[in-house]
Amino acid sequence: MATATAATLVDAGMAWLQILFDRDNRKQTGITIGAASAVVYLALVRYLRYRNINAIKEKYPDPTLALRDSAVAEEVYNTTLRKEFPFLARTSLEFALFKTYSVPTISKILYATGEFSRSIDSTRKRADDTELILFEIAEAYPHIEELKKGNRVPTQEEINDQRRRPEIATKRLNELHGKYPILNGDYLYTLSLFIVEPIKWINNFEWRNLEPIEMNAIFRVWYDIGKGMNIQDIPTTLEGMYEFHEQYARENVRYAPSNWKVGHPTVEHLLTRYPKFASPLAYKLVPAILDPIDVVGFGLEQPKAWAKRVIDITFFLRSMFLRHLALPRSQPMTRTPLKPDAETNLYKPRYDLYEPTYPNGYCIYELGPDKSRPKKCPVPH
Repeated sequence: MATATAATLVDAGMAWLQILFDRDNRKQTGITIGAASAVVYLALVRYLRYRNINAIKEKYPDPTLALRDSAVAEEVYNTTLRKEFPFLARTSLEFALFKTYSVPTISKILYATGEFSRSIDSTRKRADDTELILFEIAEAYPHIEELKKGNRVPTQEEINDQRRRPEIATKRLNELHGKYPILNGDYLYTLSLFIVEPIKWINNFEWRNLEPIEMNAIFRVWYDIGKGMNIQDIPTTLEGMYEFHEQYARENVRYAPSNWKVGHPTVEHLLTRYPKFASPLAYKLVPAILDPIDVVGFGLEQPKAWAKRVIDITFFLRSMFLRHLALPRSQPMTRTPLKPDAETNLYKPRYDLYEPTYPNGYCIYELGPDKSRPKKCPVPH
């Protein structure tokens, strides 16, 4: 029986090879193989695209757990924003910062610092300093996971070193902010934007919507960061944060000359990633990305209907490509490195989307305006 089965398989294999190499059938065979390969690839993309979120939902069936457990929130947050949606996660935070400038009490303080009026380099440095500080605060989890590669067990000292970095960055952020009379409401509104904008951008433009546990994780991570910044009266629920955000925007987002005085240099900085000939089009598209209240706050013209269509179509095509054709990331996209550079003992960013601000690396204590830098960077960094 076994011999007969083996003979049958051999005969079937020989018949397949004959069909494969038969000159008359070669074209049809190629089409068949190509179609089968395409189907297999599409199925593989489909499976891998949903693997992370399916694993999260299986591991944490209660979506509210991320609200109660900061460790769960940290894990889900970094899986979602560092692996699933890294591009729009970063882009949405850039626009979240930009939208704070439509609040006059914020823009007047920022303009008074002079960092937006000196040069494009000073604007870029401020943006980079802000981003690096925020990433230092939020990227301890992926660093610790990186230490575990190859089934390696990191030492407690290594874990403590990574956990210390968010503490240093938060202290540095508070030190920089403490030099200015910033309203608690403005702090809280900025915090709300860091929660609301990523959720909005991902749900509007990405290849899938966020699950409740992911939105809860985003809220909890930024809630904890807000507490570390000593922000008062932070809403304790995501719904409460949305209510505050909308009310504060209605009451405080309004036109002032200082708004665009810091907004315009920021747009110029963002456009340095693209060819100069694209700038006129970009300025037409910016109002289409902003909320109507922010358009008024910056004193811009309301967006044209075609501009909104361009935005919607561009992101729709991107989302369809990612969902059906692009394999997902297997590793988190982090900007801050795991360890200082061996030669400089400074942290070198893993990537730069703009002209590098710190080509030789940075010290967390030194992030911020040059006038606020310590004379010597303490150790550890």
